[in-house]
Amino acid sequence: TGLLAGLKRFRKESLRYTSSLPHYLRSVNWMDHRVVEDVHWLLGNWNPEDLDLTVALELLSMDFPDETVRRLAVQRLESLSNDDVLKYLLQLVQVGSLTVSPLLNCFLQSKRIGHFFFWYVRSEVAGCPYFRQRMAVILEAYLLGCGQAMLNSFTQQVQAVEALQDVAIIIKNLYPNKTNLTPTGGPQTCSDHINEPLCMPLIQLDKCKVMASKKKPLWLEFSPMPSPTSTTPVGIIFKQGDDLRQDMLIIQTLVLMDSIWQEKSLDLNLVPYGCISTGRNIGMIEIVRNSTTIATVQRNHGGTNGAFINDALFKWLKSMCPLQEIMFVKSCAGYCVATYVLGIGDRHNDNIMITDQGFIKQNKLMLLCFPCLLGNLFHIDFVSKERVPFVLTPDFLYVMGRVKGRNSLNFQRFRNICTQAYLSLRTHSRLLVTLFSLMLPTGIPELSAAEDMRYLREALQEEQGEAEAKEHFLQQISLCEQLGWTVQANWWIHMVKEDYSSKKGNFTIT
Repeated sequence: TGLLAGLKRFRKESLRYTSSLPHYLRSVNWMDHRVVEDVHWLLGNWNPEDLDLTVALELLSMDFPDETVRRLAVQRLESLSNDDVLKYLLQLVQVGSLTVSPLLNCFLQSKRIGHFFFWYVRSEVAGCPYFRQRMAVILEAYLLGCGQAMLNSFTQQVQAVEALQDVAIIIKNLYPNKTNLTPTGGPQTCSDHINEPLCMPLIQLDKCKVMASKKKPLWLEFSPMPSPTSTTPVGIIFKQGDDLRQDMLIIQTLVLMDSIWQEKSLDLNLVPYGCISTGRNIGMIEIVRNSTTIATVQRNHGGTNGAFINDALFKWLKSMCPLQEIMFVKSCAGYCVATYVLGIGDRHNDNIMITDQGFIKQNKLMLLCFPCLLGNLFHIDFVSKERVPFVLTPDFLYVMGRVKGRNSLNFQRFRNICTQAYLSLRTHSRLLVTLFSLMLPTGIPELSAAEDMRYLREALQEEQGEAEAKEHFLQQISLCEQLGWTVQANWWIHMVKEDYSSKKGNFTIT
C-alpha cells in the first residue's frame, strides 16, 4: 500500500516536470551504471500518457540514444490517432526501427498511412546512403505484412514512376537547351514506357509540356479514373534534379502552422499542395488549379516592365472581381509569417501565385470542403533557403492601400494578422524546432547543421518576451517595405531571363 501511494505521488509530481525531462536527461552521466539504473527505474514508472507529444518527439532525437528513453517516447506515440501519425510521419520514419516497429500495425491497418509510409521509406532507401540498409529492412518488414493487393498496387506505382523517370531523362538528353514542349497528336499514352498494364489513367499528351525551368520538370495531365464525384483531370509536376524532401518538410510545417492558427480562429488560407519524393532527387508535385503566377499578372500589365508597375496586381484583382483585398491580405500575411520563420528564399515572381478563380480547399481540422474566392496568394517551390526577410513588394502594398507610406485599414489589418500569427507560432516554437531537428540526419542540403536550428530559434525570438517579439516582427515589415524596390528589380531581371529563354527554346514534337 505504501509503495502504491508513493508511486501515485511520484506520478502526480512528475506531471509538473514533464517538460523538463529532456533537459534532465541531457545532464545524466550515462557512463555511471548506478545513475543509469536510477534513471531507468524513474522512466519505468513514468506514465507515457502523461508525456507531452512535443517532449516525446524530442526524446527521439539523436541526443537520446538510450533504449529505455526512446521506448517511453514510443509508448506515447502508440496512442496517436491516424491523422496525427500522418502529421508527423516524416519524422517517425527518420528516427529509426525502434520507433517504426511498434507502429507497424498502425501502418498496416491504414491504407492511406501505408501508402505514404511506403514512399517515404523507399525514398530514403534510394536517396540516403548512410541509412539505406536500415531503411531497407524496415521497408521489407512492412511489405511482408501489407497483403497482396497492396503489393500489387505498389508494384504498379513503382513501374509508373520509373517510366516517368525514363521519359524525363530522355527529354533532358534530347533537348538539353530547350524549355517548352508542346506535343501534338491528341491524348495518348506517353511512349512505350507508360503502357496499359500499368493501369494508369491515360496521359493527355496534348496538354503535357516541359516547364520553363533549368531542371525541366514535366507538366503532366491525366484523364481521371471513372468516378461519380469528379471528372477533373489529374495534374502533376514530375520533377527530377531537386531533393523534394525539402519541399515535403516545408509543406508539412505549413500544414502544422495552419492547424495552430485554426485553433486560434485564424484562417490564413494557406495552400499546402501535395508533394512526395519518390527517389533520389526525384518526385511529384500537385498542380494547384485555377491559379496563376504573379509574373504572369505583371506581364499582362506591361510585359517585363510590369515588375515595376505598382498597381498592376491591384488592377488585375479588380478586373476579376471587386472586394478581394481581404482574401489577399489574409493569405499574404500567412505566407509572410511562414516564409520568414522558415527562412525561405528564392522568392521570384514565378514561385508566388494567386488564385484567378474560385477553388475548393479542404479544412483539415473540420474535414469540410468550402470554396475559396480568387485573390488567395500562395507560395510554391521551396527548394532554396536564404536568410532574408519575406516578400512584401510595392504592388502587394498597393493592394492593401499602402501607397507612398499612407496608412490604410487593410494595411493595419495586415500588420495585426501578421503579429497574431507570429505570436501564435512562438507558443509552439519547441515543437517546430523539434520537428526540424529530427530531420537533420536526412542530409537535406538546406538542413544540415545546428546553425539551421539557431536560425529558427532566432526567427521565433525564443529568448524574448511577447512585446519584444511583436516589435521585432513589425520591424521586419518596415524593413521589407524599404527593400521592396530591390525585389522588383530582381523580379524584372528574372522575367527578362525567362522571356529570352522561352524565345530561344520553343519547339514542337510531332
